[in-house]
Amino acid sequence: KLIGLENANLPALDSLSWWVVEDDDVQANHSERVPTKSNLNPSLNQWNSQIQIQNHMNLPRNLTYIHVHKCGGTSIQSAMYRRARQIRNTRFRTHDNDDTTEKPVTLMGVANMHTYKHSYGGGSREKKEKWDKERLGHIRAIANTQQQSQSSSNQLFPIFTVVRDPIERFLSAIQQVMHYPASDFREKCLYEPPQSPLSSFLSKGSKEESEAHLRRQTIQCAIQDMEETNYRRDVHLLPISSHFRLLDHVATMDDDEEAIRRDIAVSVFSMEDIQDVLLHLGNNNDLAQDDGTTNSSSKKSTIHARDRSNVKYATSSILAKLSSNDCDEEMIQQICSLYHVDVELMKWLGFGGESVEKCE
Repeated sequence: KLIGLENANLPALDSLSWWVVEDDDVQANHSERVPTKSNLNPSLNQWNSQIQIQNHMNLPRNLTYIHVHKCGGTSIQSAMYRRARQIRNTRFRTHDNDDTTEKPVTLMGVANMHTYKHSYGGGSREKKEKWDKERLGHIRAIANTQQQSQSSSNQLFPIFTVVRDPIERFLSAIQQVMHYPASDFREKCLYEPPQSPLSSFLSKGSKEESEAHLRRQTIQCAIQDMEETNYRRDVHLLPISSHFRLLDHVATMDDDEEAIRRDIAVSVFSMEDIQDVLLHLGNNNDLAQDDGTTNSSSKKSTIHARDRSNVKYATSSILAKLSSNDCDEEMIQQICSLYHVDVELMKWLGFGGESVEKCE
């Protein structure tokens, strides 16, 4: 309960699924259309191993991402949506092996993106219960499929996430949560320089020293606030481990005490390797663009990050420069204590980082 294991907002899941269908009208109708599953021709399954899908063949047909907040989630989500658009704009040419004339068959890619979460910024209790059931149903489908694919070398339903050094993530989360309009957290813990005409006469060294002191006060207040409010029950501040709360001991059948229960296997990547994750998802120049063409001169998509040194995003010179360098040893250990479960997770995963090096 303390680390958020009862928070219904977690986890948020983004799911990408894709397949191919026969498109009889593709030559006659060049307008964009997205077919539904009802268009799926079961006979196409025999061709799956023969279709050379140059740009998409390495992407699993079902892929789910656990959106751990403040760990590059917006970048990954955007890459998955973009990849789905690329698949929809892809056409495949093959031959019907059942036809002795080897008549060319035109296939088109179909891709669905769906987000499973407790709330979409509001909604009635009935809607939230419905969304919760959809999310749990998706998790059970993953558990069932992983169980069926245990004997196979190919996992049919990969699920992955990205994690981040707990100290670095905490400081980034402070910046974001204090950025909220009318935030009582900001009012309580953000120490800003006084607006005084005399401040303009301070030397550069004195001004920097004063701002460093205010940053330390801000971080110290935030640490104490986490202890008092259980991380404000905010998904950005709650420990990373709380995002896995529904993935252990999953019942493979609805409300059945005799159902087999299993833990879901998750591929976990470090934030340091997020660029590789984005490249694998198709966030590079080699894949087709949204319109199906390639453009080698297009700029590579980068990690989505709001520059907190920009007043437009940080709204405070103090928040803009928060870093672990502002923390003394005692403060570092306090953060380590707040996120002890995440520090242990990082160590168990074999990841490095400041918390692994400094937390006692």
